[in-house]
Amino acid sequence: MESRLESAVAQRHRVIVVLSGERERCLQAAQQLYLAIPAARVWLGHDDRLDAVAPGKARQVLGGEYALAVVDTWSGLHPDALAAVAGTVVAGGVLLLLVPPWAQWADAPDSDYERLASYPLDWRTLPTRFLAHARNILQAYADRDQLVLVTDIDHFHADFLPALAQSLEKLSRTAITEAAATASLPMAEQQSALDALLAHNGVSVLLAERGRGKSAVLGFAARECLQRGLRVLLCAPSRAAAGSVFRHAGVFSHDNMPVDFCAPDNLLLDATITADILLIDEAAAIPLPMLLQLLQRFPHCVLATTTDGYEGTGQGFVLRFLRELDVLAPGWQHLPLQSPVRWGVGDPLEQCLYEMLLLGARESRLAVTDAVIDGAQVEWVPQQALLENPALLLEMYGLLRSAHYRTTPDDLRFLLDGPAVSVYRLHHANQTLAVALLVEEGSLDAAMVAAIAAGKRRPRGHMLVQTLAVHLQQSQYLQQRVGRVVRIAVHTQCQRAGLGSRLLQAVIDDQQQRGVHCIGSSFSATPDVLSFWINNGFELLRIGHKRQASSAAPAALVLKKGVRDKRE
Repeated sequence: MESRLESAVAQRHRVIVVLSGERERCLQAAQQLYLAIPAARVWLGHDDRLDAVAPGKARQVLGGEYALAVVDTWSGLHPDALAAVAGTVVAGGVLLLLVPPWAQWADAPDSDYERLASYPLDWRTLPTRFLAHARNILQAYADRDQLVLVTDIDHFHADFLPALAQSLEKLSRTAITEAAATASLPMAEQQSALDALLAHNGVSVLLAERGRGKSAVLGFAARECLQRGLRVLLCAPSRAAAGSVFRHAGVFSHDNMPVDFCAPDNLLLDATITADILLIDEAAAIPLPMLLQLLQRFPHCVLATTTDGYEGTGQGFVLRFLRELDVLAPGWQHLPLQSPVRWGVGDPLEQCLYEMLLLGARESRLAVTDAVIDGAQVEWVPQQALLENPALLLEMYGLLRSAHYRTTPDDLRFLLDGPAVSVYRLHHANQTLAVALLVEEGSLDAAMVAAIAAGKRRPRGHMLVQTLAVHLQQSQYLQQRVGRVVRIAVHTQCQRAGLGSRLLQAVIDDQQQRGVHCIGSSFSATPDVLSFWINNGFELLRIGHKRQASSAAPAALVLKKGVRDKRE
């Protein structure tokens, strides 16, 4: 183990250690290691003795740098949290995964599935295909000696723990000191991007995967612009999210900041705020309509966004935003960052997480002809088939990630294990042209119906029928079988050819045969999306009063009534 850690430091890689076994013994061993590291450590799970971070609050560790990150899957494997915490491990650091006995893990109940279980299902009864998928990936990395898999706790205590505790403390101190020393100077690729954006008076867009130093480049740009006497304004979803920019700009206190900050909604509300250059970090987390308004107001602008990563917002954002940008600012420049900054090239932790959570999944390139469009067929895809066919899973999930504004690792688990989910695929010659996901709701018992009507219960997994009952006083749907379309995505190369409507009608026909009474959906009511549903015979029943953060559009609810009656 000591030689592996030394090698990791030399290559600026991170080490994955999977400790598998009986719960209490795993926790005891991990706690002994954790307490041996005085600082730069984080524990993801539920353990008050260790100041653990609950999985649902994992975002609070973003921006941190840790030598050791422990992920206790006995507290539930939270896909989004795993991705977020893994990105905080510094070069040379260790991600320690605590999992149940290896042979049983893929079938063991996982408490985080409680978020997935719809009423009246018990989360312990749900399938755990996602865990099987994760285990398959980890096993493949162990077989290639790219991670350390320990299934003998005594062996871990005797041969691994002492070396880890001794070497990791020194290793973490060295790695974090190195990170601090290099934070004030751009690397070669960052310098090239910095030179290009400073020489450009229009819109520049920094696109990169996580850990490539996008926020650092914004910070370096802010520092250089201030030295030139320019007024610099920084915009991000929150001040906390912009911490890395401030740090690399040389700002270490929120008092008397030379770089002004303003949240995007406040900036749009106050027309008196001006600047010579606007810097926007985490652009994919800002609603697209807001971004376009900001660009119209600040023609000299630099945006940074993640194309892939734990946020899940990158790829869908890129496809939509860049199309709009071609119209709004045709002279914009693209500044890619390819080389990782936080860790070395070929880092096994990054590669493993990308495979496990499909963080790099995107649309595949299709050979599209009129014959392909005309001959495409719709099929219902069992969720088990996705587990058994990794290539199909990657293709379908990549299409969903590319088409939808916000898709996170949690959605991968939903695709594989979501209860009452029907998956549909429009395809031709093994090419996926469109995908749709539908969840069945309703069929609630009389006692729950009464509790919902009285405002005492809001059971998980029945959003559509509860909205119909509570806001539209149509409680009859609570006891009927109702389908809710949660995703429908058409490949970029195949849009405007009627494929979305063809797939939707096939979904309706199939659900008729399965005995579903009616089908609806809820979505951000942008004009084009709303028109799609109306043109396919759905009735608009409700539009929300508030705009959604992800799209800056209100939520709409549509329903196609009498689906089953039409069949009969």
